[in-house]
Amino acid sequence: MHRDDQPEVSVVIPVYNASAYLAEAVESVLRQTFTDWELVAVDDGSSDNSLEILRGFESQDSRIKVLPLTHRGIAGTRNAGIHAAQGEYLAALDNDDIMCPRRLEVQVDFMRKHPDFVAVGAAGLLVDADGDPIAERSFPSSSEEVESELLKGRNPLMQSGMMFRREAMLRVGAYQDDRNFAEDYDLFLRLTEIGRIGNLNEVLMRQRQHISRASAAHYADQNRVVMLALRDAYARRGLTQSLPTIEGSWHPTTARDYHIRCASDAWDAGNITTVRKHAGALVREQAFSPRGWELYARTIMGRNLYRGVAQFKSFFRPLKKLCR
Repeated sequence: MHRDDQPEVSVVIPVYNASAYLAEAVESVLRQTFTDWELVAVDDGSSDNSLEILRGFESQDSRIKVLPLTHRGIAGTRNAGIHAAQGEYLAALDNDDIMCPRRLEVQVDFMRKHPDFVAVGAAGLLVDADGDPIAERSFPSSSEEVESELLKGRNPLMQSGMMFRREAMLRVGAYQDDRNFAEDYDLFLRLTEIGRIGNLNEVLMRQRQHISRASAAHYADQNRVVMLALRDAYARRGLTQSLPTIEGSWHPTTARDYHIRCASDAWDAGNITTVRKHAGALVREQAFSPRGWELYARTIMGRNLYRGVAQFKSFFRPLKKLCR
């Protein structure tokens, strides 16, 4: 139950060497249409000037609280913020992402009206390192669909766009310290055992894509933790079937692959300016890159002409195989 002397929402942001994007993340909280919040920013022993940036914001707004730690990892950092929070609801925010202005307002309204939900997510707009649009990302909305996806080894929730009931988070033990790199997936599985989780269809987050994201740097660790979390979830639920095979996904770890991923996804979403930007960067880095020139050519031809060229090329693929 919300008390008048406490904020209704605690935004919890774990911070580690995030100086490049941190100010944008904090400023997006300050721009919220819903104002009954506190921001608990937990610095995990950053070696850059992240803590200095946070202290600057803290000195300007009494709703911002900075908690400096010695380095302990992402799960422990998130938990420190949760235990310091006072709000009835916890809003997650990663230190490189951006809240849309109505995010807290919309999610709080949903949680007030749906007491059987322990958490709710939202759709998001993927943006590149500069904040330029790549593609919208939506997720299953119903609790049944979300739980089904989780039990198949897939994560249909955007951690940085989640709002939780603090009571429910504490009841399941929050994040597990030994589940770094997929600590959110493990948490979601445990939360579905005590209540409902869904997604709103409205875009409420801008999620930044860049090479240094933890999901790209620790892909193997992420898959290992997912399997551990699934094994435990199956055991808790008494499920006896075999664990699902984890589907692989491409996480770019080089500048070349990053530009290809951004350009390809932006093309599918119709964000031509972003396609041209990343295809051009690829060509400048590798002047004879066929992939770079092909992506850039798409922006000149346009979608209809390119579709015709692609169909023409597909006609000759069987002939190429016969000639080998």
